[in-house]
Amino acid sequence: MSDSEHPPDTTPHDAQHVGKSNSPVAAGKSASRRELLAALTATDVTIRRLDLLLSSADGQERVLATVNYVASILHHLCASAPWIALQTRLGILARLRGNTASPSPSKPSPSKWAALSSLASETRYNLRLFGLLPLWIWGSDTLKNPIADPVIHALTILQVISNVIYQFLENVPYLASKGVISKKWINKYGGIDLWYIWSTRGWFGHIFFQFFVLWRQHVLRKRRMAAKRAAGNVETEELKAEEKEELREEIRSWKKSLVNNTIWAPLCVHWCFEKGIGIPENLIGLFSLMAGAWGLRDSWAATAKA
Repeated sequence: MSDSEHPPDTTPHDAQHVGKSNSPVAAGKSASRRELLAALTATDVTIRRLDLLLSSADGQERVLATVNYVASILHHLCASAPWIALQTRLGILARLRGNTASPSPSKPSPSKWAALSSLASETRYNLRLFGLLPLWIWGSDTLKNPIADPVIHALTILQVISNVIYQFLENVPYLASKGVISKKWINKYGGIDLWYIWSTRGWFGHIFFQFFVLWRQHVLRKRRMAAKRAAGNVETEELKAEEKEELREEIRSWKKSLVNNTIWAPLCVHWCFEKGIGIPENLIGLFSLMAGAWGLRDSWAATAKA
């Protein structure tokens, strides 16, 4: 048979596989691979940011505090009567629809959340055993480089003293509770619980003085802005925009400190007394989370810029 009876195949090689490469199955696999790669990339970025956040003492405290407070909220939520009633109704509804063969709904286990909250809290106690070191540096820097405004300078020194009292009076009873320090010596001076109460009062001293610091900062900022308006200096648009951004950041930081202080103040007063001031135990975790939420958000956002 001559070659003319079998003409050569002039179809391009790639064209022979067009149907296969463009098939819905191949396209689906390619899309799945892209989605998987995107998910792995996003996970890698998130883990790196979390590692960066946990690499600092402040970041560790914020993350542990969040775990502590969220677990406390979930513990009280799972143990609350409305939640138990909802679980019971859902179980009854499921049985009526024939979706489960179990005779009764399983009871919630809030103890697991309580255990997690306790673990995070104890870890924070352990890390704060070294808290006197940064307080020493804070006090040393304040004395070596006095703050320009004498009022804020004096208030800062008082805050350093209050924090030292707080940290020392927390460390001693905590070590005694772990058997490192003799409890007999602690009991001579009121016992562990009383030491913790006075420790909290030291912390409240910091919060109390912080309100005056914020007030003084507000007064100085108003004076500075009034002086600039009175001077009427001619500024370039670029310099004016830069100053506006600095002012915006300053006010934002001031507001964050005010919100944080305002939320912590009643909680701290509550802990300053043996029987408290009536704040429900199931709301303490929520209030504490609110106090630190803004700071955690900013710390997390900062990891994206690093």
